[in-house]
Amino acid sequence: MPVSASPVSGPLSPVPDPFPRPASSDDRFADLDRELQSALGPQYAVEQRIGEGGFAMVFLVRDLSLGRRLAVKVLSPDMALSRTGLERFHREAEAIARLSHPNIVPLHFAGQSENLVYLAMQLVEGESLADRLAREGALPVADTARIFREVASALDLAHRRGIVHRDIKPANILLEHDTGRALVTDFGVAHVSYEEHLTTTGLVVGTPAYFSPEQVGGLPSDGRSDLYSLGLVVYEMLAGALPFGGRVTHESLIHRMAGKPEGIRKRRPEVPVALDAVVMRCLEPAMENRFQSGADIVKALDSEWQGEPAVARRRWMWAVLGVAAAAVVVVGVGLVIGPVTTPQAPVAPPGMVAVPAGSYLIGSDDDERARPAHRVPVPSFAIDRTEVTVGAYRQFVERTNAELPWMTEPDSLLPVTGVRWAEASAFCAWRVRGGRLPTEFEWEAAARGLDGRPYPWGDVMDTAAAEIAHPRAAGPLRVRSHPRGDTPLGVSDLVGNVWEWTSSRLLPYPGGDLQPGGDTLYVIRGGSYNSLPAFATGFYRAGIAASPPRRSDIAQTGFRCAVSFPQAAR
Repeated sequence: MPVSASPVSGPLSPVPDPFPRPASSDDRFADLDRELQSALGPQYAVEQRIGEGGFAMVFLVRDLSLGRRLAVKVLSPDMALSRTGLERFHREAEAIARLSHPNIVPLHFAGQSENLVYLAMQLVEGESLADRLAREGALPVADTARIFREVASALDLAHRRGIVHRDIKPANILLEHDTGRALVTDFGVAHVSYEEHLTTTGLVVGTPAYFSPEQVGGLPSDGRSDLYSLGLVVYEMLAGALPFGGRVTHESLIHRMAGKPEGIRKRRPEVPVALDAVVMRCLEPAMENRFQSGADIVKALDSEWQGEPAVARRRWMWAVLGVAAAAVVVVGVGLVIGPVTTPQAPVAPPGMVAVPAGSYLIGSDDDERARPAHRVPVPSFAIDRTEVTVGAYRQFVERTNAELPWMTEPDSLLPVTGVRWAEASAFCAWRVRGGRLPTEFEWEAAARGLDGRPYPWGDVMDTAAAEIAHPRAAGPLRVRSHPRGDTPLGVSDLVGNVWEWTSSRLLPYPGGDLQPGGDTLYVIRGGSYNSLPAFATGFYRAGIAASPPRRSDIAQTGFRCAVSFPQAAR
């Protein structure tokens, strides 16, 4: 029965599939055009398929009554049976419905029939920015500045409406053929501010080549992450390639957490100094050092490109360059005449230990999974003094109705185990405002300290400092059973007793080897009570699936929580 096309109102419900079948690459979208035609009714004509992605197929549809052409995105049948897929699709519809901007592809209507869910949007006659970059390489400076401004303006509206796109990339910027106008599309992974339940699992979404540093590290993000991604896009438009040496390399992901790339003018000297400065400010690793809104980017571009007096322009550029020069002078003085000082750590929430910001040694050249050794800047954070206990997790279960990870409840002072990655993330978010699993860099920073020691307690293995190498043991000990193994800051049990979840994927370090299946696994650290000493270090990395089929598969895995500063305890 045909369904009437109507504005978005309320959540979409799962679509029953009376004819389930395996979704292969060939038949996944079979018969969707016929089903879409039936759903839309006689006032529309489905003409052809014009695009395909992992979640949906896009059809060219003619509105016969108004004589216009639409792009209709249809959720794939297998995703229509998935609550996650439906939430993503509904989120995209609701996000676009809240936005009316000349540089955002508008939504005309959304609908649902018995067998499919769809969105009807304006058809943009043209190509994607990705298509143009593939054809031309580096683009003219004037075109780049215009597209930069238009996309920044579109993002400014989205951010003011509480919507973060989270997947800004050339493929999601369309260029109108007749006018060259840029339009932002595909809000399928957007975060709407009041839909916190869709992101509390800590899943990393987006396209890795255009990730911001906080997306790479699995850290909280906001609209400034979109501005970083936009900076990468504009850098690519001007330089003809992404910064940090590659399009989709794990090395580039790690490097963008450590600092800004080389200036665009080193690759393309004719790029104006002012435009280079605007792009590079978008690419600041720390969010607070970037432009704080799309409107700020528009203002900076307008002041440089629309006739502001040359004296004012020079003054603005001197301010940008002067700050950088001052930073170099301060660092130089510190290196030549002053000692290196340890930053003062902020006050941590109860039960946590503050870890100061600094450049931490990560990895080891002596371990296949952890090589090469390299330094990573880690902002200050707080981490639990001990692993989360059974007693603490029991309180979480009682207050949230979460699933129990045990059949018979263990001793309340034992570390809780058998908790899946998403459950651990949810506990941390409940336990403290801003709570989350630590990144693997944070875990290693807490374990090894600024001096880069291999073990939490020092430079030499001490089996009396950790619960390790007990293959016949029945299970872990109570937390803090080995105070001799505490770090100088007072963090306990980072090595031994139970493995610990982190928020990071098992990706290779710069120049390291890719682990089979690593991009689908999450890093666990520290070893357990029955681990060999070689695994019980501050740098050894292992990986495990976020949701193994049996809890017994993670019976030796626990976790502890972390929080960034500033934060506030509940």
